[in-house]
Amino acid sequence: MLGKLIKYDLKVSSKLFILLHAAYLFVCIISRILYMNKLDFKGPEEPVIISLALFISVLSILMTALMIFTELHIAFRFYRSMFSREGYLSWTLPVSGTQHLWAKIISGYILAAADIILIAVGILILITGRNITSAYSLIADEMTNELGMPLERFALLLFTFCVVSCISTVIMIYFCIVIGQLFPGHRVLCAIAAYFILSTALQVFTLLIMLAFGIFPGHNFFMAKGQTMTEYMTNIFYVSAVLTIIITIVQYVITHYIMNKKINLL
Repeated sequence: MLGKLIKYDLKVSSKLFILLHAAYLFVCIISRILYMNKLDFKGPEEPVIISLALFISVLSILMTALMIFTELHIAFRFYRSMFSREGYLSWTLPVSGTQHLWAKIISGYILAAADIILIAVGILILITGRNITSAYSLIADEMTNELGMPLERFALLLFTFCVVSCISTVIMIYFCIVIGQLFPGHRVLCAIAAYFILSTALQVFTLLIMLAFGIFPGHNFFMAKGQTMTEYMTNIFYVSAVLTIIITIVQYVITHYIMNKKINLL
């Protein structure tokens, strides 16, 4: 039954997801052909730097919008299938609250991970042109010394971390939604408020922990300590990973309890 729930969720969620991400990849391909392949790094630097800065800014906005859409899509699907009118039908199925929750976690994670993967594919489409790779080869040694490892390996580690951390993002979204269900008069508003309050609290708490461990964020800090960027990022990764695991487990336990004991669709 769990497999059927996951399959149904993905089927319902995939249409708009595929359409928007296909449009994103199409934009990346067109940008590669019409812009990236025509960049001349042997000419004057200033026009190239300005145009690249503008292009990267626009691309960053597009990727951020795509990630926000995916998170909202996951949240909307969870709320609609569990707590709206559709939720009445969902809860009549011979499925426990735990199975409902895990079906949503797995399907949500698949969408969130696919979002990261497709965004990464779009970036690869843009930066793998011969002119880009040739220009990078001129600074590759310097970049490797700065990072402490080749850029390709650093990017792969960062990509892996992002894909794995999608599970914590999905559970946090569900946690905030079920918290909102405890306030019958303003369920959606309280869920949104819970998300922003929790996000802010976690950022402040993480910063305090980093200060306590002497891992203050910033380029000047790791340069002053004589660390490579990789060593600095590794320290941050360890602290962030431990905090994320603990917080995600707590959020899952609370979400599981509310869905099994405190759900009231009225």
